[in-house]
Amino acid sequence: MAFIRAPTSSPVAAGVRHSKQWRTSPRCLVVALSTSFIIFNWLVFHVFQGRNVDPNIESASSPSYSAPYSANPSASSSGNDPSFSSKPDWLAHWIRWRGLDPGFAEQDQTSLRFDIVYTWVNGSDPELQRLRLERQAQSPLFAQVLANDPKTIDATTTKRFRDMDELRYSVRSVYEYARDMYRHVHILTTVVGPGQGQTPDWLDLTRGTVVRTVHHTTIFENQTYLPSFNSLAIESQMHHIPGVTDVFMYLNDDVFLGTTMLPSDIWTPLYGFVFHMEGSLLVPPTIRPSESNPLNVGEWNSLQYSNFLLSQRFGPRYRAYLAHVPHVLSVPILKEIQAQWPDDFDRTSSHRFRGEGEAKDIQVSFFMAHYVLEKLRETQLESYWWHRLDNNQDGSLNWSEREKLIRLVQSWNLNQQQPDSAKVYHTRPTMIAGHEHILKRVNIPMSGSTEYRLAGLDGYPFLLQAADTSRTIPLTVAVVDRKLTQPQIPYMSYEQPQKRTCRLDPEFCFGSDFMNPDVPSISMAQSKDVFHRLAFKEFHCGDCLLEILMQHPDTGMGAWTPTDERSEAFKDVMDKVARYNYVLGTSDYSFLALQGPESSQKNLDTLIERKNSKAFFCINDDFANDPVLQGKIHGIFKNFLNTRFPTSSPWEKIPPE
Repeated sequence: MAFIRAPTSSPVAAGVRHSKQWRTSPRCLVVALSTSFIIFNWLVFHVFQGRNVDPNIESASSPSYSAPYSANPSASSSGNDPSFSSKPDWLAHWIRWRGLDPGFAEQDQTSLRFDIVYTWVNGSDPELQRLRLERQAQSPLFAQVLANDPKTIDATTTKRFRDMDELRYSVRSVYEYARDMYRHVHILTTVVGPGQGQTPDWLDLTRGTVVRTVHHTTIFENQTYLPSFNSLAIESQMHHIPGVTDVFMYLNDDVFLGTTMLPSDIWTPLYGFVFHMEGSLLVPPTIRPSESNPLNVGEWNSLQYSNFLLSQRFGPRYRAYLAHVPHVLSVPILKEIQAQWPDDFDRTSSHRFRGEGEAKDIQVSFFMAHYVLEKLRETQLESYWWHRLDNNQDGSLNWSEREKLIRLVQSWNLNQQQPDSAKVYHTRPTMIAGHEHILKRVNIPMSGSTEYRLAGLDGYPFLLQAADTSRTIPLTVAVVDRKLTQPQIPYMSYEQPQKRTCRLDPEFCFGSDFMNPDVPSISMAQSKDVFHRLAFKEFHCGDCLLEILMQHPDTGMGAWTPTDERSEAFKDVMDKVARYNYVLGTSDYSFLALQGPESSQKNLDTLIERKNSKAFFCINDDFANDPVLQGKIHGIFKNFLNTRFPTSSPWEKIPPE
């Protein structure tokens, strides 16, 4: 970014002025000042014309436009990925200068739509119950429990399959609040016999093609794993749905929309995926110990196993929990993940019941969200390390190149030692500054249900607070002053980048050879080792380096991108940024568990009272398998659903008069 400063008068010039004692009339002075003001503003305008950072102004000169996204499913089925295939020409201008290409700004994005995917099963179907009992008898997971107390199985598992007509009302919520963002609604269902796929009894498939049922036999790569009673296994195959849009929204049947949703709640060309994460709830990077009762396996087993896999690839960090809201998923990204972890995807899909295989299942939504976070971070660090730090592009790092980075780190660390009032950061706006106006300018309005809080292009969002980069971060919980202490505490309240701090220890993060001026050159192999160490093994070093590149007063957004915008390297980096771009958002949502009549009534009444504020809510069936209790809670829940969503969707059967 260029800065224009007023010229400083020299003592010599001042002396000349005094010695000559120029005399000017007030009128001449006004004319001179006015002329100077006009020239100054003309210069400012032309200097910043191509480097606009004002969210209210678009650049007047920028590359030609190419479409950022298409929801056409035929493109995906033919092998072409319209949302990620080639770098959009406007993207470089957007990333480097936050400027909008006029051609892109003039495009009509109001037709941007995504598919919605549900997983659903009618556990009350006698034929399904028969199949489930048959498979339970064959599963080693249930063998020990069956021998001791068969009734324990039904008491534990029935609530996982019990149908209380949630799907009908969830679809009603979609029709009421998201009709301007969906294309098709896919309901994944099981097959209970030859040609006998389950269909909700209220759904009329003759009333248009918007809502579709998709049998598990259509999406499972290995048909011998069916029938499946494990939602994690089914989710691992969702990206095989024929014709589904590249970006789609996934809901369980107990998740409901409560306020208006628009495409900007899910994905946009400028900001990428929208993830809802709970930074205060962290998933450890370790495999969870086996449950004493294997039937009690819950979501945390799969979450920890997923984080274990991510940690092996990207570094052993505690990762934020994904909120119980509609999740955004991507067919190309899930295919990419499956290609890297094929055995784990296959094993997950083979587990008919949750908890089989020592509960080593992939939790797809959590896995994809954090994979995207890590891949964008990796792209930024790799681009800097191999295309900017290695200035002469010979693959090795000479002392001049290394010294430049060392001095950058030293000046940053010195700045970090200053009081907050004296610290200096880069003056550029964050990527999400003024985002509502920017999206409106390109015809992608925000719904108000989601607030953008942090952009991945501004740095890794979960930077550790006061991380000690002079040593390895421990993984286990420590005891300090008789209190359990979490070893990794990230910034979790969506602090803006300028409010976050870090200090990088170059000796620990880069190594002694890197720091030694008597070592004339670090070989490519050594450079790779140093990069892997700071980017993944000692991930807190990489997080801080990225923060330095983004927030240092003399660097900023362009510090990590290749210099030559016509090079293949630059094109490759832009392709990856387009693929892994994201923001973190927050919404007002609730998670309720129906356990008893009184508490259920109270919680559901609160949801009615807050009808216009809750963007999403999830209502979980968590009561015992008791017919009397079930009847009471079912009646309370049904009354709530009819009160909250009284209007039928167009795909429901018309009740007989």
